[in-house]
Amino acid sequence: MRNGVVWEVLALRRLTELMNRVSAQDDLSILFDMVVDGAADVVGFKVAAISLVVPSGDVEVVAVAGDDDARTELLGRRTPRPVLEAEFAVAERWGSLRFVPAGELPAGSSEGWVSSDWTAQAADDDPDAWNPEDTLIAPFFDAVGELLGILSVDLPLSGRRPDLTQRAVLELFANQTGIAISAARQRHALSERVRLGEAVQTVARITQEDLDPARVVDVAAAPISAGLAAAGLWLRAFGGEDDDERESVSARSGAPVRTPVSLVAIARRMVGRCWRAGVVAVVGLDHVDPPALWADDDVAQVRIFLRDAGARSLLLAPMGSGSSCFGYIACTRGPDDPDWTDAEAVAALEMGRDLGRAIRNARLYAVERRVAAELREADRSKTQLFSTVSHELKNPLASIVGHVELLRQEPDANPDWSLGVIERNTERLQSLVDDLLTLSRVSDPDRAMPEADVDLGEVSRDVVDMFRPRADTQKVSLTFDLEERLPLVRGSAGDLERVVQNLVSNAVKFTPAGGRVAVSVVSRRDRVVIECTDDGLGISEEDQASLFTEFFRGTNPESLQVPGTGLGLSIAQRVVTRHGGRIDVESELGRGTSIRLLLPAL
Repeated sequence: MRNGVVWEVLALRRLTELMNRVSAQDDLSILFDMVVDGAADVVGFKVAAISLVVPSGDVEVVAVAGDDDARTELLGRRTPRPVLEAEFAVAERWGSLRFVPAGELPAGSSEGWVSSDWTAQAADDDPDAWNPEDTLIAPFFDAVGELLGILSVDLPLSGRRPDLTQRAVLELFANQTGIAISAARQRHALSERVRLGEAVQTVARITQEDLDPARVVDVAAAPISAGLAAAGLWLRAFGGEDDDERESVSARSGAPVRTPVSLVAIARRMVGRCWRAGVVAVVGLDHVDPPALWADDDVAQVRIFLRDAGARSLLLAPMGSGSSCFGYIACTRGPDDPDWTDAEAVAALEMGRDLGRAIRNARLYAVERRVAAELREADRSKTQLFSTVSHELKNPLASIVGHVELLRQEPDANPDWSLGVIERNTERLQSLVDDLLTLSRVSDPDRAMPEADVDLGEVSRDVVDMFRPRADTQKVSLTFDLEERLPLVRGSAGDLERVVQNLVSNAVKFTPAGGRVAVSVVSRRDRVVIECTDDGLGISEEDQASLFTEFFRGTNPESLQVPGTGLGLSIAQRVVTRHGGRIDVESELGRGTSIRLLLPAL
């Protein structure tokens, strides 16, 4: 019997059984399918559909049962909230149900689905006969009375509008549906909080256990991906002073994840804005959040990536600490995955803060270790400097003291020889003191460098002319080549002249008789290049590694016989560095040396 107590009892029994099954279901998509299938079976309609209120306030169809054509046409359709309220306003009220007869839908309502093979089972003159364009809606609400969605039914199996009993059952069904959906959402929210809480705790524990930024990124990728239920994950830490840029990627499927290189620049820009605003950024195929932070071109590129990757949305969360952003967490979800929730956005921000603090601490620790190592090295260098200076001062002083005592004891015993020795050692001391003062001056970053426009061609010409007599005395060929209209450089003329003097002096000193020294000054693009080449003693590969170290004299016995303080090239390097240039050395033991100074031209 379709009418009477027997049908009502059977309907309520089936409804009770269905609600028991629905109440135990946590997967909302399965729950929706069970509800719409049950609506057709219990209430006696061929087609049923569930529409839910989405965050924008609109109502979207999420499940359709009973007809494949209806499912294809209706699934995913959205009705603006004002249109739904207008339909409610013109509808006949059947208790909590809303019935809109055919032709009574207000302007702005979208056309509903009409079956192509519907055959009326009631007489044409029956006032309760069902019209395929009739609309019957059963709204359902949460515990506080907020509209959750609507249950729509169509094509009653009886061919007639539902009677009072069917309406009561449909109302009860809708009420139970609201309760079931609210309960499932609460269970889902609780499960989500547990899942996200575990992920946040795991990431926090990882960041406390490991101080290596690269290790933190690799280990944190798995719990972040699981906690955020991401289909794809890109976890990137930007490079710091003491570590390289690092990225870890993963995918739910386990397949290799292609790093979207074209999006790295967009992500860098966006996470800086997100960190300052304290938000995450989301791009979907049909929505953007927060829209004020996104540029149209960036959104277009992200959506191209999403389509190519078969994803529906991307969430971007910054990793940072204090005022600095150190990287980002980028997650994607597939077409069948749900939208990102507020709880997931909050968890992503929290995990980003934990990772940011870990990276900051790791880098501070690395800086501390580097500074400590530099201080130890500086202390060793200071000790070595004092020892070397003491040694360099002791030898000439000992010679001077010895000859002074000799003159006192034997004033008539060849005083010219003793005075010559004293004079040579005094000059050696004076040269050492001058070099030490110069080294101290050019090594002080706080000392201002006098700047002027310097013609390196003229400076080099004067230096070559200065050393030409010495070269002639040692029978060394000294040539000079200068490019016309050479550009000027900016810097200290005195310091640059001292550098050129050092290069030419070394070349002449370490070139035996019959050898040649060639000095040239040319321009190359935005640089002025001074090159000093000789075919003298040369420098071994081992010695080249320490060539610019203070007091380094080399290990070649022949070069050690040539007097010098070992400070010239160290001074030269510091001067050239302060001028924004560099020194290149090419040498081979026994074959000669070529040294090039490259300085920025004006």
